Order: sequence, then structure tokens, then C-alpha cells
Amino acid sequence: MSVAKNYIESVPFPYFIMDEQLKILGVSDEVFQHFPQASNFMDLVDYGSIKKVEKFMKSNVGQTKIEINMLTKHQPITLFDVYIQWDSEKKLNVFCIEKQEFVHQVQSFVTKLEKQLNNENLTIAEKQDELEHSLKRVQQLLMQHDNLSNIGKLVSHIADELKKPLTSIRGFLQLLKPHLSSIGKEHYANIALDEINQANNLIYQYLNTTKPSTPNKTQSNLQKMITEVVQLTNAESKKIHCEVKYVKEHILPAVNVDVKQMKQVFLNILRNGMEAIQNSKNRNNGQIFIRTDLTDDAIKISFEDNGIGMTQVTIANLFTPFFTMKEKGTGIGLAVSLHIINMHGGTIEVKSEAGIGSQFTIILPIDM
Repeated sequence: MSVAKNYIESVPFPYFIMDEQLKILGVSDEVFQHFPQASNFMDLVDYGSIKKVEKFMKSNVGQTKIEINMLTKHQPITLFDVYIQWDSEKKLNVFCIEKQEFVHQVQSFVTKLEKQLNNENLTIAEKQDELEHSLKRVQQLLMQHDNLSNIGKLVSHIADELKKPLTSIRGFLQLLKPHLSSIGKEHYANIALDEINQANNLIYQYLNTTKPSTPNKTQSNLQKMITEVVQLTNAESKKIHCEVKYVKEHILPAVNVDVKQMKQVFLNILRNGMEAIQNSKNRNNGQIFIRTDLTDDAIKISFEDNGIGMTQVTIANLFTPFFTMKEKGTGIGLAVSLHIINMHGGTIEVKSEAGIGSQFTIILPIDM
């Protein structure tokens, strides 16, 4: 069972996911406790509330709250506060809170948050961890694939599964904040929202780094690109006392490359160098030299840093998807960078010595 499905089922309120025709696509376990089985949400709405539901649920109004009578297992008609939110994929997310049980349910939800916070294990943070663990679990499978587009499909599938309920939960927490505020617990909603944003950022990072598109090549100036990337990182390099120097040893010919992808590679390698310096004895005296060289049939772009360096074992696994030596690393950046360079007919060579520093050399054919 997927992480996303597990989380939907564990929402502590009756929660429905529906399409534009109000066909039920998914529910929380609480739905089975309150309502009879139904394939369409309208089958659970009392006749007197049908027009109200049609007006608010079929108008794509974003998010709102309505009060309707619904048919339940235990009573013919029960009054519910219904929170409505449309997501970006035109799915309707509906949370139903029984009027007379509202205070009890809110308090139950807050107690659950308190317990999770005391255990330093916030639900949304758990989901973020589960995403990372899920990605790690498919690592062995991914190791067998040379084509990074296959990796992108697998990772994106996992990320997409988590992304949908996070959007719904975020909207629900925003709706719930006034009620939490009234009982002095608003800060729990703020913490949960912060964690959701962090999880969404993680998902965005995976989705945007695992699916490099086919290069859109144009006649471009590599030296200009390198200069722009150095300027882009100027503020962060100064902040960590790292000197970045670009040494133009040759005037390079114009080449056919995808400018956006090539800058992504340069930026990734440059920032990796900065991070390596921050973990070394030279953290307050960092140096990164960028050099360009021209041979008869290739252009070489090297990035040399005086960072922590790497062992031969690390170098051997450096471009393996999900392999990382960083505490918060994804292990995706260099794999994607190599894939981009390969799509341009080139390669990346690495030399490094532990405790001394590293050199990454991008080799691109002149005739691409």
C-alpha cells in the first residue's frame, strides 16, 4: 500500500477525494464508521441539502465551508460542517465534521499532534521521512538502470503519490486554524504547515531533478555561461569565505548546447565544491578554480576545489543514483548532471584525494 494511501486512510475525520462529477475516488477509514457505502457523494446527501451541494461543490470556488445534512449509518439525518477544497488536478477534497462532535474531534486531533510533537515525530514529518525511505527502498532496482529517465519515472511516481494528500492536508489545516486558535493551539497548525511546506519542497526538488528533458540545443558561448554561474553564486561564496576564480586559458568556439541544462550542471558542481570546502579544514579559506581548455576535438571545463576530498570508493559510486555522503543530500544531482553531459555527447572525469580536494572535468565534443 502506498504512503499516500496510508495517510489518506489515517486522517482522523471523514475525508473524501472526488472527481468533478463527485464520484468518490478515495476515503479515510473514518468514512466507513459514519456513512453507508456509496460510489457518489450525492448518495450520502439529504434531499434538502442537494442544491447547496451542487452550488458549492461543482463551482470550483477554491476552498470553502458549508453546512449540510447527510445520511449516516446511525441516524437518518445528521448535520455536518463540510470543508471543501479543489486541488490543482481538479480533484475535490472534502472533510466532514459532525456538528455535535466538533469540539471532541478537534481536541482529539490536537491531542494527537501534542503526542507526536512530544515524541519529536510530527505526522507530516513522518510522511517526508517515508518518502525518503521509499526512495531508498527502490535504490537497488534503480542501480540496474543506466537510463535516468527510468529513474525519473519511478521517483516521480512515488513523489506524486505523496504530493496529492499533502495539498489536501495543507488546505484543511488552513481551514482548521481559526478553531485551533480558539482553543489556544494554533501553533500546532503552524508547525504542521511548516513541515508540509518542507515536504513539498523536497518533492519539488525530486520532481525537477530526476526528469531532464531532451536538450534544446542552440549556438552558445560556454565562457559566458560559466561567468554568469559564477556571478550567480557570488553572494553565497562570499558568505562562506570561498574564492571562486574563472581562468580563461583559451577562447572557446561557440557550441550547440542546451543553455539551461548546461548551467544546471555547472551550478551543481560548483555548489558541491562549496559544500566540500565547508566540511574541510579550509572552510574559512576556500578556493575553487574553474578552467577551460581546448583540444583538437573537445572542450574541457574543470572545477578544482580545496575541499575535503573523496576516497576511491566514493568516486566509484559518485554518479550512482541516490548515493550521497551528505547528511541531507538526495544523491540525484550528479547523476542528473552526468546524464545531461552524456546527452550532449560528453562525459565527466573526477580526480580527488581525501583531505586535499577534488577536480571535476567536463569534456564536451566541439562538433555536437
